[in-house]
Amino acid sequence: MAEPGRFEVRELRIHGVGGSPGEALLGLRSRDDAVVVGEGRGTVFLARRADREGRNVEGYDWGALTSSSPLQPLWILLLPFTLLNVAGWMHPSFESARRRQIDLIRGLVQVLGILLTVTWTLWTAILLVDLVGYQLVARLWGEGWSGLGVVAGIVATGGAMFALFWIGRSTKKEFEARAPVPDVLADDGTPRRWEPEESLRSPAFFSHEKAVDTGLSLHLIAAGIALCAVAIKSVAAFGSNRLLLGQLFTPIGGLQIGLLILLALASWSTGGQVPGTRQPRMRAAVAATIAVALTNGCFSALVLLVGRQVIAEVNAGPASIEKPWGPELALLDIFLLVALVWAVFGAVFVWRWARSGTAGDLAARTSWIGEELDGVEPSYRMKVARTRGLAEAGHRADALLSFFASSFLIFGIIAASMRADPSLNPLLWLQPPDATDLGFRVAQWVLPAAVVAAIALVRRSASTVRLRRTIGILWDVLTFWPRRFHPFAVRPYTERAVPEFQGRINHHVQAGRRVLVSAHSQGSVIAFAALASLQEQKLTSVALITYGCPVTTLYGALFPAYFGDADIQDLREKILGDAEMGWWNFWRKTDPIGGPVFAAAKRHDPQDVEVDDPAVRPLSYEIPCTPAALEDVRPAWVELAGHSHFFQEDKVRDCVHYMKKWLISGHAPDGQKDRDEAGVTLDLTTTGESMAERVRPPPP
Repeated sequence: MAEPGRFEVRELRIHGVGGSPGEALLGLRSRDDAVVVGEGRGTVFLARRADREGRNVEGYDWGALTSSSPLQPLWILLLPFTLLNVAGWMHPSFESARRRQIDLIRGLVQVLGILLTVTWTLWTAILLVDLVGYQLVARLWGEGWSGLGVVAGIVATGGAMFALFWIGRSTKKEFEARAPVPDVLADDGTPRRWEPEESLRSPAFFSHEKAVDTGLSLHLIAAGIALCAVAIKSVAAFGSNRLLLGQLFTPIGGLQIGLLILLALASWSTGGQVPGTRQPRMRAAVAATIAVALTNGCFSALVLLVGRQVIAEVNAGPASIEKPWGPELALLDIFLLVALVWAVFGAVFVWRWARSGTAGDLAARTSWIGEELDGVEPSYRMKVARTRGLAEAGHRADALLSFFASSFLIFGIIAASMRADPSLNPLLWLQPPDATDLGFRVAQWVLPAAVVAAIALVRRSASTVRLRRTIGILWDVLTFWPRRFHPFAVRPYTERAVPEFQGRINHHVQAGRRVLVSAHSQGSVIAFAALASLQEQKLTSVALITYGCPVTTLYGALFPAYFGDADIQDLREKILGDAEMGWWNFWRKTDPIGGPVFAAAKRHDPQDVEVDDPAVRPLSYEIPCTPAALEDVRPAWVELAGHSHFFQEDKVRDCVHYMKKWLISGHAPDGQKDRDEAGVTLDLTTTGESMAERVRPPPP
């Protein structure tokens, strides 16, 4: 219990990507030093045991939500659906765009989502109905079995699409279908519907189970209609050497391209990389285009793999066939061309940014060999400069995606226009590719190899921490969002993580405690979402420290309607009831993910605190002679930390210590006068020295 006039404080930590850290989240080496103080569904709240500073440090371990599934490597199959779902959240902010523009963007994404489901159905039918059920069965068992093979292929295709429906429905029960808190229920006790301008401030944002049910039914109907079209086309073409189901792609593909162009025009905005900059964006169109491109590229690779087997089997007999595929591969060489151009552009992009980094602010080493390091040597300065440049490239990586999407659309439109024959039936405008064409011959080996390599890479990430962290960034961003725009997307972990983390904060506040939320990387995004919808009076008992935070550098750039400058400033003013005290953010120039949160354009904000990397203090003689711990301070001038090890920084540790002292004191943080009377000051602006001696703690 806290003394009269003082508050009991809990430091509540939340980690970033890279799987489940366990007790390391608390700075502990052994699980025996931690105790479970709360559990979610697949998640856990840990605390230090009472003999280690009391149980005033807790941690929320949510990593199992995104890394424990044994089927995670198969998520790559759902990546196009997930990308399209994310596209619906990439519209401009509610303040900068008209309601009609946002509704148009959302509507176009919804239609493109239905067409993507239809596309998946058609591609699956080409594989199972035409190549396997019709052509391969006829070769292996005779033409008399072709009809049965087609029927079996149609049933298998329907089963595959129903499997997607079943996966979406079963994961909905595990994630979306949570017992909602009373604030998210309508008057009749049912979950609320999506509001036109519903933001993260809404308690119901992560509780829209009925919307997923509606989407699942709609997309199952769309798949059923596509399957009926496949059956009709199969009957019409029965008896020929191929069913040519790919002819159905001509109208579908044309409609997709037209809608993508409309989406690009509708989603054009001047929202920049960070608030305050002006640079045209087509975020939603870029994500949707990549979803379409990935679907067609991956299925093209599968068709080529199966098609080669069909060729081998057919040519082994008296018959002969050169191309078992149809017009679905008419633009295959364009995929290869776009991939090559994008690879060259990406290499130049990375090279230029790596060369653009500078490190002139670092002190030069003057000590002799064998003496204490007091600066950096020229070779190490170049390494730091290169790392800083690559970090800036990471903040601008969306330019690579925009270039790929634009190239895919432009090259695809040009090639289709040149190869189409409008004098024929619309289904016959695009003809099957020539198997002897050089571009096609190269593509039929490169694309399948690329798909197999991608699956192997995702599978390897399960056992490689660094690779898992890199790929985890992608999944954690994409699966943050509810499945409002495509129900076949990978289930969102936030349907559990955000309410559970918010519930723990509620638990402590209602018990009369104050809470210091300490959040790293993606954990800071979860914390932002949890605090955004918390009641304002409860936020006055909560402080926030973030480090390696992508709220502005990544989420603010891609999702300005939900992580824009207005949303950040609104939460900043409510936390502790004091915009100058409640939220501190720490960042490094070498971090490719996190960065400043409050600084619009290039304006400095005192609560955006830069952390030196490499560290410039402490020197070896300043490090205490105590047993090594996970959160010991980093040695000076030795290593680059980038996105990690923020709790080994003096500035972060001192700020945590300072905020705990402040929260414990009985002074209400409602003005400079109270801060002065409490004797609390914090100066984190001095570069390269510990702030511990500069902090005057509150009176005992």
